[in-house]
Amino acid sequence: MKRQSEQEMRNLYLEWLSSGRNKSDFADSVGLVRTTFYYWAKKFSTEGEAPPAGSGFQQLDPGPVVGRGRVTAHIHYPSGVSLELYEGVSAEYLKTLLG
Repeated sequence: MKRQSEQEMRNLYLEWLSSGRNKSDFADSVGLVRTTFYYWAKKFSTEGEAPPAGSGFQQLDPGPVVGRGRVTAHIHYPSGVSLELYEGVSAEYLKTLLG
């Protein structure tokens, strides 16, 4: 098979997203090497994770620090950043974080 351009791979990626099929089956059905499709799918899926231009961090008032307590949630982002949430974090505070 000929080498696909980035735009052709993007088109195939978008087609795959709407197909409802798993990556392996889709790659096989269009004649792509699976690992090639996995590479491009990962590349395209992480493109949208960057914050929009002009957005930045927002200063939040964490409220009084009472102590750490027990971790109730640990979130790992693909970028390698981790977020730990401890007991006593209010729903309002979480809404602000997820904004």
